[in-house]
Amino acid sequence: MRSKLGMMTLAGSVLMASCVPTMEEPTQLQQVTESEVLANPTSSTDLNARKSVEKNYFERFANQLAQVDENGYPTFDFPAYLPGTGTGNSSHMGKASTFINQFASPGENGLGTVGAPVTQFYSEQLEALGIVVDNPEVSSVTTDGKGNSVWFKNIQNTITASSEEKIDFEAEVEIVGGTGKFENASGAGTVIGYFNPTNGQGMSTIQGRIEY
Repeated sequence: MRSKLGMMTLAGSVLMASCVPTMEEPTQLQQVTESEVLANPTSSTDLNARKSVEKNYFERFANQLAQVDENGYPTFDFPAYLPGTGTGNSSHMGKASTFINQFASPGENGLGTVGAPVTQFYSEQLEALGIVVDNPEVSSVTTDGKGNSVWFKNIQNTITASSEEKIDFEAEVEIVGGTGKFENASGAGTVIGYFNPTNGQGMSTIQGRIEY
């Protein structure tokens, strides 16, 4: 969870205009379908148990991040939280939105990030969608806004500065539940994406396996 990036500042008009970002429609976002991930479902052989299906999982989002303190106020300093929202598509939900939260702090090798509770800044927004997250390890939630959601636990992050306006990141995540048809979901995946540290805008994908 160490970064190759030195101390950076998420300064920019978008970040400092408000405390926590709100979702905006992405531009030129490519539609995602299950055919992209070549899903191959398998079902449980226990006819007395609740049927479960394992499939490939894929999602793509355009995101907006902010840099705030523990109370949600904009800050230039670290440590800091990096909450964000996104809009895009999920292979199992179609059009969807995401809520995320990370904690960033400096270390010997530069800035490092770890998952932080998504409910720290987005509990009200999620509850308005009928989603009550009761697991503090959940750092991101993807939902279709119709009662279905997938919950992700962050395992390990790596961030790298490829330019002054592009920070690449990769993270390993676990699926640790959800709501609606994903209530008992489990699985794992890899997050790959980037963001612009001057305005917090970026993109991300998750690819992995899900069972529900």
